[in-house]
This record gives sequence, structure tokens and C-alpha cells, in this order.
Amino acid sequence: MNTRVSVWCLVGLCFSMAAAIGGGLYEALVLVPLWTASPPSSFSVIQPETGVPLQRFWLPVHGAITLFLIAGLVATWKGIRVRRILLVGTASYVVMRVWSGLFFIPEMLAFQQIPLDSPPSAELSARVGRWLSLTVWREPLDVLSFLSFLLALYWFGRSTSPIVGSESQ
Repeated sequence: MNTRVSVWCLVGLCFSMAAAIGGGLYEALVLVPLWTASPPSSFSVIQPETGVPLQRFWLPVHGAITLFLIAGLVATWKGIRVRRILLVGTASYVVMRVWSGLFFIPEMLAFQQIPLDSPPSAELSARVGRWLSLTVWREPLDVLSFLSFLLALYWFGRSTSPIVGSESQ
């Protein structure tokens, strides 16, 4: 495949993954403390009618990551080193997405359905606490993916640079 296309796929992947990390940090530092402050009344921050529309950010970001990741793998598949590094990042990303899809997203959707005027409960506090204690592990998975994608871009650039020559990938 064309070297420029390959580079742009990897650059797009790095930028979209950086956006995911930025969004995750914003959520962790700004939104999560707000919606977990005093459940369920604080859930107004995450409810579709009154809160931050998280899906407007996350759906396009993860769509872009998926598109650039597939395109990047296809475009650079012949480069063994680049492919291996991309596959490490892909594995980390897939673990994070599957984990999110099985636990975090369903739980968030459930939190969004709880009426704001419901009485607080120990069970709800435990669920929120579990969500909080587990979510801190998602950002490191994103960072591992991002660093892998950056490293893949670096090695792809080295392997195609006319200055360096045609190294074994």
C-alpha cells in the first residue's frame, strides 16, 4: 500500500487514541467526581436529559479508532515489527473495549435510569464504589495502546525513510 496512506492511517490512529485518553482524563478528573458525589441525586450529570451527552464524544472517537486501526493494520501488514507493535496496542484496546462493553457501559446505562429523587442506598453506593475502583484500570490500557501506536508510527517511519534506508522491520 502507498506509504503516505499508511502514515496517515497511523497518524489518525494516534490522534484518535490521544482524544480517547484526553476524554478519559476529563471524565476521571471532572465528571466522575460530580456524578459520584451523592448518588442518586448527583446522577443528573450523566442522565440523558440533564447531563453531559457522553455518547456524542465517545461514539465518534471509538469509531475513528476502529477505522484507523483496521486501516493501519491493513496498510502496514507486511512490516513485521510494525504489525507486532500494532497488535499489542490492538490487544490492549480490545480488552478495554470488551471490558467496557460488558461492565462499564451497562452499569452507566443503569445508573442513568435511576430516578434522581430515589433514596440513597448501601447497594447503590457499593455499585458506584465498584465502578470507581475498576474504572481506574481503563486509562492505563488506553495509554498502553497509545504508546504502542506511537511506536508503530515511529518504526514505520524508520523503515520507509530514505535517509535510514530499507531496514528489516
